[in-house]
Amino acid sequence: MTAKKVLVIDDSIMIRKMVKSILSGKYDVLEASDGKSGLDAARRAFPDLILLDFVMPKYNGYQTLQAIRRVEGLQKVPVIMISGLKEQVTEHVPEPFTEFDFLEKPFEADVLVARIQNFLTPEPAQQPVSAATARTTSAPARQMPPTEEPSLQTIINRLTATETLLVQGIENLIQREVVARFNELNTRIDHQDNAINALTQRMEKISEQIDHQNKGLMVILRELKSLQGK
Repeated sequence: MTAKKVLVIDDSIMIRKMVKSILSGKYDVLEASDGKSGLDAARRAFPDLILLDFVMPKYNGYQTLQAIRRVEGLQKVPVIMISGLKEQVTEHVPEPFTEFDFLEKPFEADVLVARIQNFLTPEPAQQPVSAATARTTSAPARQMPPTEEPSLQTIINRLTATETLLVQGIENLIQREVVARFNELNTRIDHQDNAINALTQRMEKISEQIDHQNKGLMVILRELKSLQGK
């Protein structure tokens, strides 16, 4: 059976590699580093699901999503938007989100897998229940003794989840710091623009005053010349 394809569009190579590691063996994972290359990859591969970062250069996640929806055959592909700053998403798309599902960074590996499986795993068909089956299922199930030691796979899953949270936490902190610095810079630029505008207005006022004074001097000079002529 051919594995279903998941396209990861994220400008962070760490996030892309981490997601690929989490989904390895479950899905065929494709990668794209920005919105434009992600759109091209979606056109070529027609993935079964798209994991789309919101904060990216050139085109943000919502602009990329709009472009994807205009492609024939991609209008209904499930999209999970990911971001560490949910407020940036809600600035463009108000809640509740209807065009896509949303997953906030940092997310744990099992949460990501469960969210993807929710879209890509078909619901089992309901089978008719016989009387014998009903009697069997109604009987209390025997409890299995608890496992004393975690299995190797459980340890690997825990390590993967820890690595996921660590990587995303670091990137989230960096992203928030960058946004804060940009906001601070924009505020300083606004203050400088206001100061420049105020200075320009003062210069214009001074120029008007000088022009008015020059006109007055010209009148005085004409009067002096007329007196000298007499």
